[in-house]
Amino acid sequence: MSRKSMTMRFIATLVTTFAAVNAGQAQSPEAFYKGKTIDMLVGSEAGSGYDAYARLVANHYGKQIPGRPNIIVKQMVGAGGIVATNYLAKIATKDGSVIGQVQNTVPFQPLIAPGGEQFDATKLGYIGSANSEVALAFTWHTSPTKTLADLKARETIMAGVIGSISANYAYAMTDLTGAKIRLITGYAGAGQSMLALERGEIEGYPALFWSTFKTTKPEWIAQKKVNFLVQLALKKHPELPDVPLIFDDLDKADDRAAAELLLAPQLAGRPFITPPDIPKDRLAALRAAFDAMMADADFQADAAKRNMEVQLVTGEDIAAVVVRAYSARPDIVSRVRKMSEPR
Repeated sequence: MSRKSMTMRFIATLVTTFAAVNAGQAQSPEAFYKGKTIDMLVGSEAGSGYDAYARLVANHYGKQIPGRPNIIVKQMVGAGGIVATNYLAKIATKDGSVIGQVQNTVPFQPLIAPGGEQFDATKLGYIGSANSEVALAFTWHTSPTKTLADLKARETIMAGVIGSISANYAYAMTDLTGAKIRLITGYAGAGQSMLALERGEIEGYPALFWSTFKTTKPEWIAQKKVNFLVQLALKKHPELPDVPLIFDDLDKADDRAAAELLLAPQLAGRPFITPPDIPKDRLAALRAAFDAMMADADFQADAAKRNMEVQLVTGEDIAAVVVRAYSARPDIVSRVRKMSEPR
């Protein structure tokens, strides 16, 4: 074959390829998704809380997406969701056929604890979350510390796990509110800490999710075994109107800015994301379908059967929180980073 013929064939191949790509991009969401399968990459291990929400969503989400695609859950565990997010950003097909569910800290990690990320969090597509989280600082009913004011007035012994929100939020309350927390870090996790609380070895715990409370310790709530001191979140949980929000105690603008950045992941709950640069109409369709799924009676009934708390956090809301976080002043970012350092 002559060089001219080879060149012409190469050009023809390129034209055909680009035409196919453009045709695919031009398809309506319904036409694109009809007969297709969406891969849902989950950045945590099977059986985890994140995985439970991913599988709940996967069971109902497809029927709300135009074209009614199948959805297959695939684990891609590593580095707290960073491996899955790096894959979505760098390797996955950017046409809306691959989505992910990752830990809520992931979009904020390049800002707060950088290392190993290969994505721009502001350019990821945010579909939504089936819940948001509210952490609670609390003490055992026998403790003299029964309010946040008490926590600021007397030293209170609490357990915390280094590197987790239990320790990080204890440090944050000390920094932001002047709380007098004597943190004991020798317990392996929340489970051991709860046993220590019942045995009287400690007085309280700095941060446990309300959703976890309701599923693992409902008797503590019913029997009033604990004093809820403060909600650590961007907004109050509707079921806890009488428990103060940390922002109620923060008057200084810089303190509020630091708390907002620290607690931003709470709003994201268990976020579902897409690679960057998928067609805008497909992201819009995925978001609308997610919102519709959350309102669907079958989905709500399934969640109730599994004893899983669900409330809609829209993709637009998550994206807005991420953009706001990355617009924080450098001194605020530095302060929040220091809050997470072991002491």
